[in-house]
Amino acid sequence: MHDVLSRRITKLIAATDAVSPAVLKSELLDLAKLCQVVPGNGFLLRTLCGQLEGAVTAIFGPLALLLVMTEPSRRQVYFAVVARLEANGAFKAPGLDEGWRADLLTRLVISRNEDLIAYAYGNCPAGFPRLVGRLGDCARQPALYLELFGLLTVYPDLARSLLAACQGRPLTDELIKLMRELPPTPLGVRVAARFEAVEDYHKLMRPYQAITMSQQLTEVHMQRIAKGEAPGNLLEGLYLDLPFPAPVLNAPGFTHIVDGHALVRTSREFSNCLAGYVAEALNNERQYYLWHQSEAPEVVFAINREGPFGWYLSEAKLVDNARLPRKLRQKLNDKLGGHGIRTDASVEMMMEPYRNDRNNFMLDEFLDLEEAA
Repeated sequence: MHDVLSRRITKLIAATDAVSPAVLKSELLDLAKLCQVVPGNGFLLRTLCGQLEGAVTAIFGPLALLLVMTEPSRRQVYFAVVARLEANGAFKAPGLDEGWRADLLTRLVISRNEDLIAYAYGNCPAGFPRLVGRLGDCARQPALYLELFGLLTVYPDLARSLLAACQGRPLTDELIKLMRELPPTPLGVRVAARFEAVEDYHKLMRPYQAITMSQQLTEVHMQRIAKGEAPGNLLEGLYLDLPFPAPVLNAPGFTHIVDGHALVRTSREFSNCLAGYVAEALNNERQYYLWHQSEAPEVVFAINREGPFGWYLSEAKLVDNARLPRKLRQKLNDKLGGHGIRTDASVEMMMEPYRNDRNNFMLDEFLDLEEAA
């Protein structure tokens, strides 16, 4: 007996790829009779069924190993059926009628996938069984099956797009949830597939809505994301597209840097850090200009707004962040002064020595009062 069984097992192991699935299944079941196989396996059932474990147990009872051994895509159809029955209250007290339970188990064993879905849900949208079969080995949250059914009931054409978005991988919870947020169209599915999680989409949409004043991605922007553009790059481009406030300095030889793209480009050309100050320009705290003159290097400079005191020159640099020669700086100061731009310093900086003296005086007065108390 031992030698016969050993040769049989050796043959199966050596020829696994050549053995048909039907023969392999028959051999496996024969061997199971000789192994210490038990009808119940709580660990496997919990692992596979998750939140549906109680409902599955109520249906299958001691035959639960049938579900464990069922092919994954077929098992997912079982889970979809169980999720619908549970939502309908089938497992509430007093529980399942034994006759109905036997009939249900019989259906689960012999009925086609489409017929099982129609039995539980009332109808079977095209593509629903195939999509359910792409949910992997284990049960998902019960509500997900119902949500997917509802989505395909209203938008049956989405099934093909959702299957394509899987690209051979399991259908994710996040992709289904994202379809609540995005248009229920093939394009919407392609965009949803570009996000790993719903929160990633929400994270993008918060600044997107502020920048564009649109609550949803536009068709053009969806097309760009669907074609492969990184959502973050799209958002950064939209941010840099925003025009800076109108220039306060309009004079020959001065060119106002009009938006974030121009500021980033200038930063790159001058090899400095201006690209990090787009927000200040958008808030009109700073304005940036190029100064062009014949037979002299080009200068990039910034003017800052200081409350009631107007604008003042805060920075001026040559290429590679080089400082302006004294004569060139003086010439720039003269030109800006002629247009009402202060070139000495901010009022805050000029007040600093006097404020420190005053603060020290007030601190001394406070300490004297504290000691007297």
